[in-house]
Amino acid sequence: MTDQADCEGEAESSGRRLSGNALGAVYMLLSGIGFTVYIVLAKELSKEVHPIFLAFWRSFFACLISVPVILRVGVSSLRTKRPGLLLARSMFGTLGFALAMLAVSDFFTLSLSQFNAISFSRSLFVTVLAAVVLREMVGPHRWGAVAIGFFGVLIMVLPGLFIFWRPGALDSLSLDMGTLCALGSAFFLAFAIVLVKTLSAELSAVALLTYANVLSTLLLLPFCFIFWSMPSLETWGWMAFMAATGFVAQFCYISAVSAGDASFISPLDYLRLPMATVADLLVVGLLPGTNVWIGAGIIIVSAVYITLRDRKKKAQKVTVLQGR
Repeated sequence: MTDQADCEGEAESSGRRLSGNALGAVYMLLSGIGFTVYIVLAKELSKEVHPIFLAFWRSFFACLISVPVILRVGVSSLRTKRPGLLLARSMFGTLGFALAMLAVSDFFTLSLSQFNAISFSRSLFVTVLAAVVLREMVGPHRWGAVAIGFFGVLIMVLPGLFIFWRPGALDSLSLDMGTLCALGSAFFLAFAIVLVKTLSAELSAVALLTYANVLSTLLLLPFCFIFWSMPSLETWGWMAFMAATGFVAQFCYISAVSAGDASFISPLDYLRLPMATVADLLVVGLLPGTNVWIGAGIIIVSAVYITLRDRKKKAQKVTVLQGR
């Protein structure tokens, strides 16, 4: 009787357990919320301290947070046979991370929703770089989707190009520094992601995240002294909280991708755009223009198509291998 009750209890417990996709969706939602809070804090804190100074301390505090995580999984998990590739990945990642901090800072007028929308072009850069660097086969369908996606980027960053018939429309074709920083961030982070595809064969996600924070801290250390600021005690506390939020957002993103199917989980990352729009409305009282929504919509559709196409291609390979 007891054994039967135990079995029924286990069955009921397993029935309530979330599926991989459902768990991944929860993690991705938490990641989006955490990332939105993170960039809001970065924008607000940059009013008092330089964004590069902020970037250094964000990495440093994240290192401290990652120490107990590494001790739990074991220091041996950090061993690598490719230190040069790991350093290159960290350099690209640090460049992308630092440019992102500059893009959303109070130095420029780029809104949080605009930054998020431009950051979605990262998946397009990943496809291009994977073909060039990793020699991955990219078919005409995916190349077409990439071209359409970059057309969406142009609509966002050069809106006057598509309303050229209006008087003075072409006067605003120049790119501002905030937009250039956001585009540069998307490119360099895409390069880091492409290198992660190679490194993930021997290093866990936690190890890669730890290396990213440690090496970013070392790479940004000289610039921390160049752009040294004297924040208040309250600002130090908010900086530590920002670092914790960023670390949790990264961890939730990695957990989401690990738990669910990429074709189901990846599109949920685009929820960051409406989240950032709400943040813009609450923080600065502004809403993104029509060109941002149109451009972001084109990029999202393009990126989702690339993801689905990639999944279909992998499924065909598995079918062929099983047939053999």
